[in-house]
Amino acid sequence: MKHIASITTLTLVAASAFADAAPAAAPASAWSQSANIALTSNYVWRGVSQNNNSIAVQGGFDVAHSSGLSAGVWASSLSSGTEVDLYANYGFKVGSVDLSVGYIAYTYQSDVSSTFSEVNVAASYAGLTAKVSKEVANSVSGSGYTDHGYYYELGYVYSIPAIKGLDLSLHYGWKDSSGSNSTVDDYSVGLSYPVAGLVASLVYSNGDSTIDGLTAFTLKKTF
Repeated sequence: MKHIASITTLTLVAASAFADAAPAAAPASAWSQSANIALTSNYVWRGVSQNNNSIAVQGGFDVAHSSGLSAGVWASSLSSGTEVDLYANYGFKVGSVDLSVGYIAYTYQSDVSSTFSEVNVAASYAGLTAKVSKEVANSVSGSGYTDHGYYYELGYVYSIPAIKGLDLSLHYGWKDSSGSNSTVDDYSVGLSYPVAGLVASLVYSNGDSTIDGLTAFTLKKTF
């Protein structure tokens, strides 16, 4: 019995040694990242075509931390040059409401003087998002974007039950120029649907800055 007990003890010790030697599972990273690339028939931003109603290639890269911090870069070809946006956000929840505060810089490689930036706050609940952006630096010349005004927007995304993956998106925004009684309004209606690993979307936009409505068809891939 003593011999058997000794063998048993040695076996347990050996098993313990091997268990100690086995690599521990790596803890889940607090960081995550994603990238995206898109091809669009018209780059429309706040009701205005940014590339003279022509095709644009776009792409971005984002990193996020489990604390709610995130940052990224996004770029788009223009009719002349390239736009590169740099942004950072902090998101958190209060009950069922998602809140965020952020900063974004819009830079134009062919016209540095057009670079401007905004700070923003947003709240989202059940597909509905309200957001306010405030210009903090602005050298843009053009109707409605000549001073440190506010841009208000409401958005709603509805997943259509009858067709899995089909989403309807609605947007309304208005620019309130600082020191002026004038506003610049825009709205859009869009549909998006996943196709072969891509997301296809069709969006119609219109507003005060657009004589005729603008339509954009986009294919986007996220990695």
